[in-house]
Amino acid sequence: MRRTGSLCSLLLLAAALPVVAQQVPVQQLSKPEVEFPDPFDQVTAVRELGDGRLVVADLYARTVSLVDLASGQAKAIGREGQGPNEFGFPVALVPLSHDTTWLVDPAQSRFLVILPDGTPAGTIPFPDEFGGMARVKGADARGRIYAQGTGFTLGPGSDPRALPDSAPVLVWDRAAKSVTPVGKVKVPAVAVATSGSAGSRSVTMRQQPFPVADDWAVTSAGRVGFVRSGDYHVEWRAPAPRVGPAVAFRPVPVTDADKKELEERMKDRRGAFRVTRTDGNSRGQISSAPPPSEPAEPRVDWPAQKPPFTPNSAMTSPEGELWVERSQPAGAPELVDVFGPAGNLLRQVKLPAGTRLVAVGAKGIYAARTDDDGLWYLQRYKKP
Repeated sequence: MRRTGSLCSLLLLAAALPVVAQQVPVQQLSKPEVEFPDPFDQVTAVRELGDGRLVVADLYARTVSLVDLASGQAKAIGREGQGPNEFGFPVALVPLSHDTTWLVDPAQSRFLVILPDGTPAGTIPFPDEFGGMARVKGADARGRIYAQGTGFTLGPGSDPRALPDSAPVLVWDRAAKSVTPVGKVKVPAVAVATSGSAGSRSVTMRQQPFPVADDWAVTSAGRVGFVRSGDYHVEWRAPAPRVGPAVAFRPVPVTDADKKELEERMKDRRGAFRVTRTDGNSRGQISSAPPPSEPAEPRVDWPAQKPPFTPNSAMTSPEGELWVERSQPAGAPELVDVFGPAGNLLRQVKLPAGTRLVAVGAKGIYAARTDDDGLWYLQRYKKP
């Protein structure tokens, strides 16, 4: 009863929040301290180690590297495959104690353990409670793993088009051998196209453009920050809920330039995936290989305007701040809102044109510059 009352109070408080037009400082990042000389296809995730080296995941190239910005050298970590020291989709990196890193591999529903020297050290399966295609986003100092479940299964008889509009955020306590929910988030609308028979169905899923969805991230202290899309505010959970004021934002219209930019990215199938389901397999299988008969492309529904922030952009800093990418017009420099532990907007960070934020570490801010060929160059900026 006490838990229910707290939740009701939290919801009522959020509904009553005023929209605050905060005047906060804008900090411009200008010249990077260092730029890695070799390009990446797409920097999916960056983990900063204690000595300043980086573990870098590149989804498009299907590579993971140990990068030394000081020397300009990089060493490959593992390789693509299904073996004990291999991976399928390197989409995220989970920082654990003593510079150990877990690579999130949703294609095989497992983690690849990476030691501080860049040596792969076997795999650990996702807990069954994560479900298929879970989105793992971080860990706390106690080693608990935080993930967003899917809220649906692809078992026999299920309809992949009947997707829920929300998903649970889960914490996996390995010591206690438990998986418990810590909240829910509104998820982006997904367009689905299917082909094949009931025994083997290929499913192509694509997120609808500029979706209105919640986001979240977790600090090393185990505080989960939820970014709510309805009126754009931040809620912190654990040890006590804190709800920040709604942030005023000017709607950004979706223009022809936005559509062209996104359509070019959608043509690149390297970031797409399909799900093949066979009878008796309730988890399904994620694959980047082309299906025997390519399903029709999912329908695209263009909204009139962008949401206040970019989905799946939230990340935390070592200081416990929550960084969220603000929606901008096509071609405009990236602008990031930085929220404090009370959910209040502290400041904004503006990146150089053609550069996007990829990580915030103890030693600096990490961004990727994109050249005319679409290659990514990893940079480190000094913290303002």
